[in-house]
Amino acid sequence: MTWPALDLADAYAVQQDNITCRLVTGATVIGHPATAVAWPASTLAAYGAALDAEHVILPGAMATAPLIGAGQKAEARFGPLGSVSVSFV
Repeated sequence: MTWPALDLADAYAVQQDNITCRLVTGATVIGHPATAVAWPASTLAAYGAALDAEHVILPGAMATAPLIGAGQKAEARFGPLGSVSVSFV
């Protein structure tokens, strides 16, 4: 999938032990995750400053993390971007 075809405002799911516990969209972050990333760049520009290429901007959390304990697994699914999971022992 190419970057322009990717809609960051799409829904994603957080699962705990294979049960969906959060279903949210990228629009949760100031209407679109890219808006949350563009905001610091625009704000800095107003003061004559700029972001450098090595700066990392995180748009923020779209959902709270589930409470999880030993023996449980959490997974976040990001549509065409894939998923990430963690298991606790």
